[in-house]
Amino acid sequence: MLLTRRVCYGLLAAQHLAEHGGEGSFSANDLAEFYGLPHEALAKILQRLATAGVLMSHHGIKGGYTLARDPRYISVLDVIKASEGPRRSDIHGEHWRHLESVPGCHALCKVSQVVEDMLRELTIEDIEEKASSPAASREMLHRCQRRSLTTKQESEALSRQESFLNRSR
Repeated sequence: MLLTRRVCYGLLAAQHLAEHGGEGSFSANDLAEFYGLPHEALAKILQRLATAGVLMSHHGIKGGYTLARDPRYISVLDVIKASEGPRRSDIHGEHWRHLESVPGCHALCKVSQVVEDMLRELTIEDIEEKASSPAASREMLHRCQRRSLTTKQESEALSRQESFLNRSR
């Protein structure tokens, strides 16, 4: 499971809303400006998080977003899945079924499941406690942005491997 920019933006927003829960709602523009993120991309992610029940959307002059539940009950995995949306498939998804016969695939599936289980146990409150300053949040964003540069290269390598495997059949 990769931490894409979408996921990083979603995690930053959820962590910010957890940290500032008593201050009312925050608009997509507020959050984008605070972290220096692209407004439209963040707005789409916030909508996905609201649709998934992670955030609540409030309309009106003082509208914006708040967490839908206590941060102790929102898992990092919830935010990851909602931020990424349905277009991404993981190693357990339909897209990967043909790899089951590849040596080592079963071990990779186990690793993927362990990571997923850990992310399911880790909550927004946990990351909020670890990254309770804007500087820490910006550092997290910076690391995710550096990582996402290689995500495209990794995706291209996976596509080449799939093509090779499909030709070998």
